[in-house]
Amino acid sequence: MKTFNTIVKVILTLLLIMPIFGILGFFPEPTADMYTNTTAFQFIQILMASKYIMYMEGITFAVVLFSIWTRREALGALLLLPFTFNIVGFHAFLDGGPFTGGAVMGNVLLLINVYFLWVYRNQILPLFQKRA
Repeated sequence: MKTFNTIVKVILTLLLIMPIFGILGFFPEPTADMYTNTTAFQFIQILMASKYIMYMEGITFAVVLFSIWTRREALGALLLLPFTFNIVGFHAFLDGGPFTGGAVMGNVLLLINVYFLWVYRNQILPLFQKRA
């Protein structure tokens, strides 16, 4: 189980490091041919132009990476959850559906996030309990 957990952490690290590198300028800007329609591409262009979401994403992903590698996986999974839902939602509703080529990484991210939420549910469930 420990080996599987480490493999999942490495895959998650690779998925999260790519957007961080993109924000830092290591990857070229997205092009229209990367998306199934112009609406999806326009949406991404607006996000890229605002810079706000991109920086918040980069900072959050860096915190998530720090969290999962310092034995705070439950915190990392909770921080990553809103971004995961937005990535999957973008591909499902704007970019041609959940089974297109661009959606694969988002779907893997969702599976990893659900895995961490399930494995560390005992640490997360007390957050939803009513205080006395």
